[in-house]
Amino acid sequence: MQLELFQFIEDTLNLFELKMPSYEYAEGQLEKTFSEIYADKTEAALSFHSRIKSSASLREKLIRNEFYLNCHSGEEALDHLSDLIGITVQCRFIRNEAELYQYLFSYFTDQGEDYLQCVRNENIYLNLRTAQPQTQRNGFTIYRIDGYYLFNNSRINFELQIKSLVHAFWNEIEHEVVYKNPDFVMYDAFNKNMLAAIRDNLDVVDRQLEIMYKEISYQSQQAQIGMDEKGFKSFVASSINELVNRKMKESLGFATDFKQCSAILAQYIYIREFINGSHNAEKMIDYLETLNYLSSSEIDFKEEIQFESPYESDDPFCSVFGKYLESRINTDFKWHVFFCMLFTIQPGNNLEDFTDFINVIRLLLVQPGWYEERFVSYQDKGSDVRNELLHSLAEELVNIGGIRIIHEEKVYELMQMFRTFCLETEKQYPSYEDYEKERDAILASLSDKISIVFH
Repeated sequence: MQLELFQFIEDTLNLFELKMPSYEYAEGQLEKTFSEIYADKTEAALSFHSRIKSSASLREKLIRNEFYLNCHSGEEALDHLSDLIGITVQCRFIRNEAELYQYLFSYFTDQGEDYLQCVRNENIYLNLRTAQPQTQRNGFTIYRIDGYYLFNNSRINFELQIKSLVHAFWNEIEHEVVYKNPDFVMYDAFNKNMLAAIRDNLDVVDRQLEIMYKEISYQSQQAQIGMDEKGFKSFVASSINELVNRKMKESLGFATDFKQCSAILAQYIYIREFINGSHNAEKMIDYLETLNYLSSSEIDFKEEIQFESPYESDDPFCSVFGKYLESRINTDFKWHVFFCMLFTIQPGNNLEDFTDFINVIRLLLVQPGWYEERFVSYQDKGSDVRNELLHSLAEELVNIGGIRIIHEEKVYELMQMFRTFCLETEKQYPSYEDYEKERDAILASLSDKISIVFH
């Protein structure tokens, strides 16, 4: 004959399943309401998670907490279950936990009882009289607040927790390593000390992350004050990155990492429009308005990009590099997204914008005035050598391939490397005859140095 406690558990679980629709409704209302409450605290509140206790978890708790000894019915057992529904508000840092807890008092009014009523949803009640944070059995603290949702005059209990990122991480460690491990008692004393040390280290990590976050926020704010060159490029890069992520999700259902490409697009815009330009303040405003307009426009990343005519150039670098990009623009998805954005931001003739971009990359890699002064001792052969080195530079970039070849830090490294290489070559081989004898070795050396930049 089955033990009476198991019949009690089965009756409770059957009642639990029968009431599931009302629990699901209450869960939705709770998550919606707390999301609205913290809508103005997005700097601190990162996300909201909710769950209804599973049947397996409920069965375990009924036995472990001996509900069968203290409750006479399944209804009474469910009424005593404080975390039937769990709501977790996750915040950035430990200090945000107290901040978000105190913020609750703005939205709950005193009804003369332990539980205060929510002004946004009169069916939600929280016990804000219990001291917080609470101390757990392990000695650590947690913001854990009991509440209930009133549904058809019946209480549905829930538990609200406010956790920082490191405390949420700690909770997973403790739950999986300690709570779920029945053999852990054998090593209780040793592991308590170890876990306490881990927890202390996580608190240190939290403080370090907050310091770093504040520094990044400060630098970001400073960069945009006055909207100077650095601030404008930073703002445009950030805006383009955000725009691409949103539009890719709308068009394709997913997004890729576009931060590096956003930076080079911002650099391209600045060089093309603002260096030695006039009315720069007005141009900046125009670009900000353009980006704002694009945020509400459709960008289709599935359509092929068409040029008005094939790309041609007399420059040895631009010819090789441009032909490569032209061949990849509709076959390599990352290049496709990049030029979709370039042509969207610079509406008009695609071929002209494409040509301008190739010229800007060449300008960033090799300063024209400086380069024209190299190898002048080679007399009429100087121009051939300059073109040969430019051609080799482009060929090696094409061999490496991929969109990383235009990432800002790589372009900068290449510029420095190529400049040093030309100066050293010119010094080591003062005449064209010297250069001609070691031509193959010189070009091989250039190829190796370019490869090193990308490895």
